[in-house]
Amino acid sequence: MAMQGGVEEHQLPDSAFAGRIRIFGTLAMIGGALLTVGAILIDLGWFVDLPTIASLGNALAAISGLGLLFLPFGLRASGLGDTGILATVGTASLVIGICLASIVDVPAILDPTDLEAGGALGPIGLLLLSIGFLSWFVTIRRAGGLAGWRLYTFLAAGLWFPLTFPTVQLPLFVIPNGRPSFILLAGVLGMLQLAMGMVVREQVEIRRII
Repeated sequence: MAMQGGVEEHQLPDSAFAGRIRIFGTLAMIGGALLTVGAILIDLGWFVDLPTIASLGNALAAISGLGLLFLPFGLRASGLGDTGILATVGTASLVIGICLASIVDVPAILDPTDLEAGGALGPIGLLLLSIGFLSWFVTIRRAGGLAGWRLYTFLAAGLWFPLTFPTVQLPLFVIPNGRPSFILLAGVLGMLQLAMGMVVREQVEIRRII
């Protein structure tokens, strides 16, 4: 059995699932990259007072959800964790959280000043994402599926919203229009989810050398 970071790897399903897991991981990586770029454009658009740039950023952030939705299914199929209640809660929380976090960007595509949906649904979506990532952290740790930075990427993503939400209210992290920095709230999460997609893809390569 191959070892990753000192932890014994679990067997993955054979070729029927291998291609699917690879696709899930790739789509999650694309979604994470789109969310990160979108967050940068949103803050940049507001900083330089160019709503068109902010609208493009909101469009990318909304589209990113189409790729990120494959992350929880990739995690479930990869065999990194068990199939118990925590994995189920983690998967459901991520699916619903990603949907809500993406939906809030849709009205702002046409009108970047429309923040009502974000104010109402955004925190709920981010809270569900935190629950989902923390649930997966626990189930992967229990199963011994990952170690090192790969494992703690899930912990960082789960704690990011509760730790940063109070911080982004500080003047240092508020961009000129009075909005909290989208890079800090969502851009970093995009990078963490991109890393998770890489981890999901790795499982296929690891299975090849077992």
